[in-house]
Amino acid sequence: MSLSEQDHHLAKLPCAYGAAFNSRIWQHKAGCLNGTRVDLLKQIMTWSESASGAGIYWLNGMAGTGKSTIAHTVARDCHDQKRLGASFFFSRGQGDLGHAAKFFTSLATQLANTLSVLKPYICRAIAENPDISERGLAEQWKYLIFQPLSHAQDVSLQSRQYILIIDALDECEGEKDIGLILQLFAEAKTLNTVRLKVFVTSRPETPIRHGFNTIPDAHQDFILHHIPQHIIQSDISIFLRHELEDIRRAKDLSEEWPGESIIELLCQKARGLFIYASTACRFIRDPDWYPDESLATILKDDYVGQTATGELDDMYTKILMQAITSGSRDQQMLSSQFSQIVGAIVTMLDTLPATILDRLLLLREGTVHARLRCLHSILDIPKSNESPIQLLHPSFRDFLLDEQRCKDPRFYIDQGEAHTHLFVSCLNLMSKHLKRDMCNLLLPGTLTNKVGDGEVEKFIPLDVQYACRHWVYHVQQSNIQLYENNRVQIFLQKHFLHWLEALSLIGKLNEGVLALKTLESILMPQSGANNDLLGLVYDAKRLVLNARSIIEIAPLQIYCSALVFSPRRSGIMSQLWNQTPLWIKKTPVVPADWNPSLQSLEGHSGPVWAVAFSPHSQLLASASEDNTVRLWDPSTGASRGTLEGHSGSVRVAAFSPDSKLLASASDDTTIRLWDPSTGASRGTLEGHSGWVRAVAFSPNGQLLASASFDHTVRLWDPSTGASCGTLEGHSDSVRAVAFSPDSQLLASASFDHTLRLWDPSTGASRGTLKGHSGSVRAMAFSPDSQILASASDDNTVGLWDSSTGASRGTLEGHSDWVQALAFSPDSQFLASASVDNTVRLWDPSTGASRGTLEGHSDWVQAVAFSPDSQILASASSDNTVRLWDPSTGALCATLKGHSRSVYAVAFSLESPLLASASSDNTIRLWDPSTGVSPGTLEGHSDWVYAVAFSPDSQLLASASFDDTIRLWDPSTGASRGTFEGHSGFVNAMEFSPDSQLLVSASDDNTVRLWDPSTATSCGTLEGHSRSVRAVAFLSDSPLLASASFDHTVRLWDLSTGASCGTLKGHSGSVHTVAFSPDSQLLASASSDNTVRLWDQRHRASRGTLVGHSDSVYAVAFSPDSQLLASASDDNTVRLWDPCTGVTRGTLKGHSGWVRAVAFSPDHQLLASASVDNTVRLWDIKSKKEIQKLVTEKPSYNLSFSSNGDYLDTGRGTIELKNLPHRNERSQSNQLYPLYVSGSWVTVRTENILWLPPDYRPRYMAVRNNVLAIGTALGRVIFIEIDPDTVPLGGLFRIPLTVEDLIPLQHMGYVEHESSNSVTRPSPGIVFKSKDITQDRMMLVDCLVRSN
Repeated sequence: MSLSEQDHHLAKLPCAYGAAFNSRIWQHKAGCLNGTRVDLLKQIMTWSESASGAGIYWLNGMAGTGKSTIAHTVARDCHDQKRLGASFFFSRGQGDLGHAAKFFTSLATQLANTLSVLKPYICRAIAENPDISERGLAEQWKYLIFQPLSHAQDVSLQSRQYILIIDALDECEGEKDIGLILQLFAEAKTLNTVRLKVFVTSRPETPIRHGFNTIPDAHQDFILHHIPQHIIQSDISIFLRHELEDIRRAKDLSEEWPGESIIELLCQKARGLFIYASTACRFIRDPDWYPDESLATILKDDYVGQTATGELDDMYTKILMQAITSGSRDQQMLSSQFSQIVGAIVTMLDTLPATILDRLLLLREGTVHARLRCLHSILDIPKSNESPIQLLHPSFRDFLLDEQRCKDPRFYIDQGEAHTHLFVSCLNLMSKHLKRDMCNLLLPGTLTNKVGDGEVEKFIPLDVQYACRHWVYHVQQSNIQLYENNRVQIFLQKHFLHWLEALSLIGKLNEGVLALKTLESILMPQSGANNDLLGLVYDAKRLVLNARSIIEIAPLQIYCSALVFSPRRSGIMSQLWNQTPLWIKKTPVVPADWNPSLQSLEGHSGPVWAVAFSPHSQLLASASEDNTVRLWDPSTGASRGTLEGHSGSVRVAAFSPDSKLLASASDDTTIRLWDPSTGASRGTLEGHSGWVRAVAFSPNGQLLASASFDHTVRLWDPSTGASCGTLEGHSDSVRAVAFSPDSQLLASASFDHTLRLWDPSTGASRGTLKGHSGSVRAMAFSPDSQILASASDDNTVGLWDSSTGASRGTLEGHSDWVQALAFSPDSQFLASASVDNTVRLWDPSTGASRGTLEGHSDWVQAVAFSPDSQILASASSDNTVRLWDPSTGALCATLKGHSRSVYAVAFSLESPLLASASSDNTIRLWDPSTGVSPGTLEGHSDWVYAVAFSPDSQLLASASFDDTIRLWDPSTGASRGTFEGHSGFVNAMEFSPDSQLLVSASDDNTVRLWDPSTATSCGTLEGHSRSVRAVAFLSDSPLLASASFDHTVRLWDLSTGASCGTLKGHSGSVHTVAFSPDSQLLASASSDNTVRLWDQRHRASRGTLVGHSDSVYAVAFSPDSQLLASASDDNTVRLWDPCTGVTRGTLKGHSGWVRAVAFSPDHQLLASASVDNTVRLWDIKSKKEIQKLVTEKPSYNLSFSSNGDYLDTGRGTIELKNLPHRNERSQSNQLYPLYVSGSWVTVRTENILWLPPDYRPRYMAVRNNVLAIGTALGRVIFIEIDPDTVPLGGLFRIPLTVEDLIPLQHMGYVEHESSNSVTRPSPGIVFKSKDITQDRMMLVDCLVRSN
């Protein structure tokens, strides 16, 4: 990686402004004076230079004792010695310095710039983990710092000690983050490639002390306020003499000033607090006051008391009084606004410049600067409008907020009132500023990473950002009773979506999730709570959880996907539905109410086999086929890291009772232990000789049990990794293990159809439970240890008395294997997960069903309840984890439709019908205009995998794995007959062009002919000796060609059923055949890598087309018969002149086998489909690709409609009627299809509507701008889009009346497409470009809303 590439990657890391000790904001921060802190600084530097000793030095002391000054001094000295790795100076209320979000990214950036040998490793980590800045602290430490330090092999790194300096760790918001940071720093001791130490300062607050108590051997500490008083006083005296002498010279005072007695008196008043001395000197230096007057004010002995901060409090009071009494007018103004301005400064979660603070508090510009001009001795008030106002020391905040310390009521800040005022200010500001599409993105699918920070700040300035992020915090800290105040309700009704959009744009959507949960928690216990507001907040929370994953990356989808796929009956939807885009003409049918699924967590690249909540409820772990374990924040759905190390599928994960360990079991026959807080490996347990399928910790955490396919259960000591014994007895694979909550029993479940009970302390057998007729896959003890539940391949759940082994009953309801079980901690529910794609809830005391949770599209492999029983997590082979609300499980709404996956959909050519085929053995007919299914066609006894309408739309044919073809009347749904006869899979099913004949080709080596009108067989064409793969009709002729794996092509006379000849020549299987439109030629494609041309009239070979390097699977003639296209497993499409056999070009671009090709009716376009999950469109003349469409699965059939308006991919129909006129194609290479690509509905290749997992197509079709989507859940949904009104840039339309256009025309903003009548709607507004200024957007926004 070049240096420029390294710089490019490093620039991607977000850094906290002012984190480093030598940042501009600290430029006036002085270090320790010469002669002060001598012994302490010597001790610290000795520790920092030593190769031995503790890895972390903790300097702690009370507020005002000079910790930060010492940290700056140590940082400067290490920097001068070229031993400073990085520094981070926390400061509460000062933006990113008040939390840990950018902590490790800032340290990594500094390390890369300081130690050049590390830079390539850090930059490589950024390149390999582009989302690293969004991940948890543990992963950032691991990839950005620990691993680069581990990999860097350089003598210079080992020749000296490098230091990280962290100041004021107690000012970092988030107690858990503080503890995690300390745990991660403790790992630095294990580095062999570099000697790294960490210097930390903080107050001795409880979270810090607790954090250090967890790493007792990794640190040494020094208590600053325990230094002998005479040493501290001596240092303060030196400081005062230095500062006062500097003031004397600057003010040109007499050499005797201020006098020894004054210095001694100041030193006494400081009472060992450096902050007193420094604040006094700043006050005396203030140019607005005479030094002697300031000294007199400070020394006036009003203070009576013995508290350590008493003199400091007295000085703060005097400074404030002098500032207020500086003039009668100023006194009155400052007194009235002091609480508002200074109250905001000391209670806000971030620091802001004066001009921004003016706007936030809705004050006239310049007010904050004017009111604070006399407070320079206690506040840092920069002259620059870009720099924030901040406290010079946190002790001033402590003073103002403590009524016992701040005794003057004019200055005491009531926190509740200050927060109330900030809350009101935030709400007013957001109500004034927030609106739809604030950054003028226009494109509905625009991603946040495409919007520059400058653009965001331009449209969402810092005051609005602050309000969006923190208004709920100020509500929480305020004195407001929300049920008596309708401000929040009005705001959410008008601006909820705008607020979410803003949070997404500034990258803080997760804070919105937590804010709504906080708001809900505030409302719940309030007596007389506003039920309407509570319901509104609940619906808002559900909406954002449901759509979080897309709103986070595409903010305008809050108005599209989030609204379209939310329940219509939810209270918030009645307020917000009018904000859905006008270009969505028809929305899909969705459940009327919120279903139990809270959200779907996507990230694994393979099936998820297991999930587990940590006992403290802070983490959710998921184990997957992709060999990884992922950690999630269950409250927001955010990823908290990925644990990598297993070389095989990870089958299960389990947390220890204290949440400090996570165990994972894998098909690589090992168990791995992890520290879930840091992601660090804690060891690998080896001993099993087969796949490990289950692990469980004992309730006291002293034992870990594992179950394996080697027929054994093993016990381990998780603290040492040592084996504690092997339990043998099962005669087949052991699938599950579980300890009883009272620790008296260990149970194991096996494929030998039994459960065994063991004494975990001795390993002795306590009995065998028999009763299941299939393998036992899972079991679980009830919380009181009285009931043992078991899950089996016999589709049942068994209940057992754990003390006696007697059966307590059998729970029936699942239609397939039961894979997993879990009791809720409150014993109210038993959840079972099944291969039938559902989770069932049961009452464990009675065995009664409590509901069925439907939503997964594949086997459900695992279930787990959160410790508070409020959330149920399920893991599925559909690669997702779903979170459910078990209390509403009985109310789960299911859309009527198929009960299993949809495998094919097809539109009728002539009638407004769609047919869908499903693995539930049925075909359904749908009316796309209403989304209603007028009928279900039943009769097949196995999965239906194909449907086709006859060309005249009078018949519908369906093919099934039951080896039959059925005919239906689509207008009535009546069966028109069943074609039985094939004894193998039907590979092809084709209607003749006149709809009079249906032909089927099968693996039974035959072709069968059927009369659709009578539903009778017209004969069987026998002759092939292997599977028949394809058939082709010759237009206006009774000739049929069939291609077979027997290397031949056969021709048949359909009028007689007689063979017309066998075409031999291929040396491999023949996959397909095609007649030329002029009926002169027949082409065949083979696995011998060739295409052969035949004269169908003379049954003679016309040549062999050689050029492909792998099997050829598809051929197609152009409509004028002048070209032949062939598709091959060599990833290419070749064009040939069929008359001469000469190649006319090779189309390259696919990255996988090409399995289908088709020409457009005007023979100017060629479509190709590949197993690389793409359909590509090529311009025949230029041989260039002009469009690529991504499909969910490979397409194997392509065909254009007769007018060229549609391309049928076999997986869905692409609408092409928005193609430029054929004669204009040379002027424009753009195609405008409406399609589904991955999880997006697209128009003109632009993403416009995101589809949630439940609504993504297995098969789809498009007709007249209506998307028909058949899902894996058996649903068929319809969405109508108006492509002309989607804002895609360039020209786009918004439908308005002619009257609406008049003001826009007068202002020159639009071109009016004329209409003949003012009473008719006009074709729309046509914008001249995407670059529309904000005032135009506001106008259009108003017009759209009025419309």
